[in-house]
Amino acid sequence: MAFFQRMFEKIDAVDPNMINRVRVVAALMAALVFGVVLRGYMFPHETLAVSPVSAQPALVYGSVAHTEEAAPAVKDVQQEGDIALPEGGFVTEVAVVDDSVPTPTKEKAEEVAVRIAPSPVTVALPANAFIVADGASGRDVIYEKNTHTQLPPASVTKLMTAVIITEYADQNDVIEITPRAVATEGTSGSLRAGETFSVPDLLEVMLVVSSNDAAAAFEDHFSSQGIDLVSLMNEKAKLLGMVDTHFTNPSGLDDPEHYSSAADLAVLAAYSLRYENIWDILSETSASVRSLNKKTAHALLSNNELLHKKRVDVRGGKTGYTKNAGGCMITVLGSGEVIVVLGSDDRAGDTEKLIQLITDN
Repeated sequence: MAFFQRMFEKIDAVDPNMINRVRVVAALMAALVFGVVLRGYMFPHETLAVSPVSAQPALVYGSVAHTEEAAPAVKDVQQEGDIALPEGGFVTEVAVVDDSVPTPTKEKAEEVAVRIAPSPVTVALPANAFIVADGASGRDVIYEKNTHTQLPPASVTKLMTAVIITEYADQNDVIEITPRAVATEGTSGSLRAGETFSVPDLLEVMLVVSSNDAAAAFEDHFSSQGIDLVSLMNEKAKLLGMVDTHFTNPSGLDDPEHYSSAADLAVLAAYSLRYENIWDILSETSASVRSLNKKTAHALLSNNELLHKKRVDVRGGKTGYTKNAGGCMITVLGSGEVIVVLGSDDRAGDTEKLIQLITDN
């Protein structure tokens, strides 16, 4: 009894304000514990709820068990079960997220961003192959048919040629048209041996009228400097992950070892969009250039049917045709999509049908 007597005397001696502060702290701690327990009951799993996939890819956060790797493999994310994939969706990209970004993931779990894209839709068109993809990377596929089938690409090859010329050629160089270039079979830019052009002007000839002799002249110019233009094209294809592609010439002439695929060309088109000089040319219906030495004027008229129709939804494009390849076309829309059509009897018509699908959906 003496113990309790002394305890009560000490309590009576405590400042009443101190007792009130202790009561407030105790109440706050109780509320915090209750909140944690309630959250655990209401949200037992840390994964974000993902709504059904829409036509546009969405970026969501999820978590996987921590590993020693910088980022988990895509297959590990799918197997881990921590990320809810909507029906028809699939993981196309995994990237480490900055630790400073708040995410609803478990403590000590590795943060990852998972890009959920809609499953591509196969569409029935007579072309041998085609693809409609997001122009940001060329890899998020919306519509497709035989996207990885290796086919002759004809003159859409020149888009890769243009990329290499833009990246490697000195834009102040003077290019001479060689007899070999003039003798190149196929589409001609009406160039004459001995004429000289600036790099930008000859690039315009090559792209607007799809001139094989201009492409060959660039190849000869690179060769005169000890550089293999076609080898650079193949190296670039590998760097871009174009696994179904191999080039043997810069113009797109038929060759059993010269091939690409709709999927690869979509990646190339998306990459090439960083070069405004290329796509400014590929948006032209006509142009005129003049040789530097002979001052001969060359009128250029594009054979891109969609440009001549003045479709406001088309930013530009590159066409191609050989008897073996059939009609080929790469088109970039103002809204950002890339369309590639290979092996078509009506390349413009097939492209317009795919544009209509995008518009309707």
